Amino acid sequence: MGYDAADYERREEVAIRDGKTALAKAPWLFNRSRSETKGFFAEVKSHPALKDHFVAHCVDGIGTKLFLSAWSGNYRTMGRDGLAMNANDMATLIRAFPSEVNLYFAVQGGVEQEHMGEIMSGFVDALTAIRIPNAPWDVNIGKIETASLDEMISLGVAGKGWDVGVSLVGYIEKSLVPFLRPQPGHVIVGVSSTGMHSNGYTAARHVLLTPDIEPREEWKAQYQGRFSLHDKPELLQGRTILKAMLEATALYTVEAALIGRQFSNCDIYGINITGNGLHNFNRAGKGVSFEITDPLDPLPIHKLLVQESHWDPQTAYKKQNMGMGFAYVVPSLEIAEGMVRLINKRSENKAQIVGEVAKAREGETVLRTTLHKPYEGPALEFVGYNS
Repeated sequence: MGYDAADYERREEVAIRDGKTALAKAPWLFNRSRSETKGFFAEVKSHPALKDHFVAHCVDGIGTKLFLSAWSGNYRTMGRDGLAMNANDMATLIRAFPSEVNLYFAVQGGVEQEHMGEIMSGFVDALTAIRIPNAPWDVNIGKIETASLDEMISLGVAGKGWDVGVSLVGYIEKSLVPFLRPQPGHVIVGVSSTGMHSNGYTAARHVLLTPDIEPREEWKAQYQGRFSLHDKPELLQGRTILKAMLEATALYTVEAALIGRQFSNCDIYGINITGNGLHNFNRAGKGVSFEITDPLDPLPIHKLLVQESHWDPQTAYKKQNMGMGFAYVVPSLEIAEGMVRLINKRSENKAQIVGEVAKAREGETVLRTTLHKPYEGPALEFVGYNS
């Protein structure tokens, strides 16, 4: 039976639904969860052994961006991507400090024998980059497990298949957990992405690359593109497809911690613009809408994806971050302007005020994000989270 990779998002929704149904049969598994962070980017749990802190949990991986490591021989940047997907989720809590990272590797022999040093160097790079000045503790490696799975895992290059699961644990003082109650008049600050980050690579590979990239016959038909990895489309301004797609995920951890330290306001929280795009704004709040009036511009790789895929704007802003990798909801214009200055002065990322929180329409019960100025066409509405 043929496999349609374009349908993976629907299948993920089915898997999540079925998994939740099974877990609901054992409610005690969630009896230390904090209701205010249910469904948020980081899950916050109480623990009877901790008097003053909650535990914050994040888990993620790199996804099919891993193909680029096997195709290019560049394994180091993948460590940054794997950590960033978790660290950026934790950064949404603003004043949570990462504590331990746990890694599970599933590898074929070629990766195990030749590339683990490079992969782990990438994780060291990323862990160094998220060290928060004057943090109460250093991030530590918790546990690493490696499984040799030559028969089970493949990236289409002999011996070079691998995957990694990353779990990040942190702690936040109980009095510092964000309220996650956005109010009309709150301001939205957008922060730049570096590119695709680690989202949407299945669709991107298939719309950009030719079938020649894939040696496995059962997968060749998925590739409908016209480029090789080393082509330089005009839209990429001199960069190759490979370099643009390999661009490491931006990190927002230190910025978030500095913002929490300087402005010390539990009305501030973050939004990680990952899978599901602008729907991510709809993960917190009640009786409000998020009005994006002045969005950041899409990056060249996003423009190329739109050109080659013929996605409509609604699809593009759901599949990709489209230039905005992170955002903050902020209680006042004064604080928002101060945050923009702080981020831009550091110059690691760029920030601007992109919109505001508004009162929901009469009778509207599901959270909505409206993008008033997409790259083309009329305003777009993104309703709910898993929609």
